[in-house]
Amino acid sequence: MPHSTVRRRSARSVRVAAALLAALAGAAALTSGGEASARPAGATMTSTAQVVQLGDSYSAGNGTGTYEERSCYRSPRNYGAQVAASIGASYVNRACSGGVIADLLEPRELGDAHPRTATYSIDPKAYPDQQAEWLRRAQTERLCGVPAQPDFSYRYTFVAGAGAGSLYTGTVSCQLVVRPQIDAVTRDTDLVFLTIGGNDLGFSTIVTNCLVLREPSSCKQALDSATAKAPEMMERAKDALRAVVARSGGHAEVYLLSYPFLVNSEGYGIPEAAPTYDAGAALNDLQRVGDAIQARGIAQLNAESGADRYHYVGTVKQAWGGRVHGLDPHVVADNSNTWLVPAGTPGRDVAELVHPTQPGWDATAGALRDAVTAG
Repeated sequence: MPHSTVRRRSARSVRVAAALLAALAGAAALTSGGEASARPAGATMTSTAQVVQLGDSYSAGNGTGTYEERSCYRSPRNYGAQVAASIGASYVNRACSGGVIADLLEPRELGDAHPRTATYSIDPKAYPDQQAEWLRRAQTERLCGVPAQPDFSYRYTFVAGAGAGSLYTGTVSCQLVVRPQIDAVTRDTDLVFLTIGGNDLGFSTIVTNCLVLREPSSCKQALDSATAKAPEMMERAKDALRAVVARSGGHAEVYLLSYPFLVNSEGYGIPEAAPTYDAGAALNDLQRVGDAIQARGIAQLNAESGADRYHYVGTVKQAWGGRVHGLDPHVVADNSNTWLVPAGTPGRDVAELVHPTQPGWDATAGALRDAVTAG
């Protein structure tokens, strides 16, 4: 489905599109640190677009194999980093593996909490509340560790402690927390890129039941549940996207991208030996329903009074060649042509499975680049 376009193009949109067209003639490269390359010669802050990327694993970078860290799996080789570099823009990535719509607006705990224990010399006469002083020192000395990203922090929860004279031994529970993704959006933000909604519909459950375990009833239940949740999911997404534009002062252009097809065939039956359910047809139908609902939601946002800054990039599947580069869903599979990491691939983290390999990220970047150019 073609991406939605705004009814009028802002000066920022024209500037961004012009920068992209100019940059394509002399392609900019990504720096090793994952930010966009240096600005074009003579560029000033007022002529440099500012890009913020939000969303889930299909925006963060899962599957590229190159990551800044492995809590959110943010990669300098994802689609947003590529497009930002091509227009000489500044770039901030706040997308996170496993992201749901709520994470756009609220903080999120990453992984399980872990304990840390330390002993400090704390004079009980000088510090009658040894526990409070111990906790202060633990936080000052970063007992839980140094967060890998600027929007990460550790929440310290005191678990237990005991003093022996001036020595006090305590234990804290360390919980890694990521700030609300929207906090990266400011009044200087020009473009916001994101994918969102897949995890709200149970992406991992669908993959597990339909592509790994291949259990017909569980697969059908997961797909039926996702289909039923899709309209309400988009309503929550619309609320979050309104908040993103409001945080930018009303001028950021928001690009919501669709997901690629997950499998390379229109249908496949499970269990394979004696099929009782066409999981492939149901999965493809769900993805088409999701596309239609997201496209309609973006159109509804643009129809609101004064709201014309939303775009739906529904050309991702087309850029991927339709189903051509999806996974082969058969038990004995030929995935030589896939642009997704097959389930069970040796040497890959679980969080990378059924996520784009670099050719897939490149294709998504191409679809987004065309959409940004069109304005």
